[in-house]
Amino acid sequence: MKKENRSYKKNKSGQGIIEYLLIVVLAVMASLAGLKVAGVNVNNLLEKASGLFGQQEETYLTDSFMNLNSWKSYFGQNCWKAENGILSTTKKSCDSRILNTTDLPDDYQVNMDMAQLVSGDGYGITFRLTKSLGSYAGYSFQVDPGYGNKFIFRRYDEKGVELAKPLAIGNPPAGFDFNAPHKVSVSVKGNTFKAYVDGALVLTATDSTYTSGGVGLRVWDNTQAKFSDFSVTPPK
Repeated sequence: MKKENRSYKKNKSGQGIIEYLLIVVLAVMASLAGLKVAGVNVNNLLEKASGLFGQQEETYLTDSFMNLNSWKSYFGQNCWKAENGILSTTKKSCDSRILNTTDLPDDYQVNMDMAQLVSGDGYGITFRLTKSLGSYAGYSFQVDPGYGNKFIFRRYDEKGVELAKPLAIGNPPAGFDFNAPHKVSVSVKGNTFKAYVDGALVLTATDSTYTSGGVGLRVWDNTQAKFSDFSVTPPK
């Protein structure tokens, strides 16, 4: 009798689990049907949900600017500080370059969720940087009101001297506020560079001089700027 009782309890438990799973499945199906009727794109919703279970976009590096342990000043003044998640310049006038020391693949996308020119002539996101002859070589994408309110791609020779003529120059969208915070990204793939501001493609340039190198930031002249939530991901 005891043996029969144990068997009965086991079967009852298994049956309860199956019934519970069927109820969950039916509830999910009903919910999805309701969302479709309401005009929600269920496929997009499922893709976003799957990202919560480990299918996120690959990331090469992130920095929330709690310190400057992964950054090095390599040219000009050392006038940077990281505090409470904000990287900012420490002087009213700062001409400086800083480099993130993380090794990166040849192609990548640099992302700054918040970049703000507080005052001055502009800031640049630098990429494919290498040390050279006591200085540096590489490229930058610049948000540059000092150059007549333009977006610019520049190249720097092995002595850190920028070419007289930019690789590409573009106009900002109508009503663009150079002193407001913006999301800025630069995609670097092969010999093609693309800059995005607030999610929109604003400028494209091509150049084959430098094929690899690190990422960083630059400010010049009387600039004050601040940044937050930095990352490097695969290029678009």
